Amino acid sequence: MYCDSLIKFLRNKMRCLVFSVTLLMVTMTFFACETAGLKSGQLTIEHHDGIMNYYSLALHFAPRLYLHEDEPFEIIAIIPVFHPVKPIIAYHIFLKDDAVFAWGGKEIDHEIIWIEYDPITLKVSDVATYWHRTVLRTDTCLMDAKASQQRPKVFMQWGQHGILPLGWEKLQTARPFVELLVHYNLVTEFSRIRTEKNIDSPVTFQGSYQEYLQFTRAVDAATYVKNQRIIVAEYPTEELKSQVKQTFPLKKEWPFWYPTD
Repeated sequence: MYCDSLIKFLRNKMRCLVFSVTLLMVTMTFFACETAGLKSGQLTIEHHDGIMNYYSLALHFAPRLYLHEDEPFEIIAIIPVFHPVKPIIAYHIFLKDDAVFAWGGKEIDHEIIWIEYDPITLKVSDVATYWHRTVLRTDTCLMDAKASQQRPKVFMQWGQHGILPLGWEKLQTARPFVELLVHYNLVTEFSRIRTEKNIDSPVTFQGSYQEYLQFTRAVDAATYVKNQRIIVAEYPTEELKSQVKQTFPLKKEWPFWYPTD
């Protein structure tokens, strides 16, 4: 009788012990997952909780930018802007001037590259570039980014600085082809007028159209990003003006038109 009672007692104790150990393991696993979630979240879902996380993402996706070897205007700044809700970064590129509008007194030029990403995998999901009041995308550019450490390859037009994504030659729209030819004729004509009138200006292009389309000068956008203050805003124009300390024409802030809910 005594033995039966003892065995029952020990079994109950064992059940309690097993339950306690199981509960402890579940609790530890839960907190481990929570901690891991917070740590990974610093660079993924919750990346917007800290300024260093923004910098990590801005450097991670910084585009590979290629200019014409004889580009006359230097890049002043490349400022990354994060959308406050959507996983997308706008890289705002500012240059000293524009070849066509240089006579109009405009002191700064402004172009944009947008990179959308998966906040969990940290892989590029879309690349869009600003091209003279429209937005360009190519599958080639997106695929190249995925194969190049998530950094897309894009080209900047000589003098007027529209941004072309890798693979732009295969686009169905004729806009970039027509506008490139028109712009080439403009800058070569301006160059001729300035030469004839002896106007001192760095804006001269005297090469062929084929040479106009050569983009061989690599610029590491990450180098510029390291020196800038990150902006988190849906409408960042005023903050951008504050950083570059100059005014510039208002352009499309994001590649989509609809407002955030």
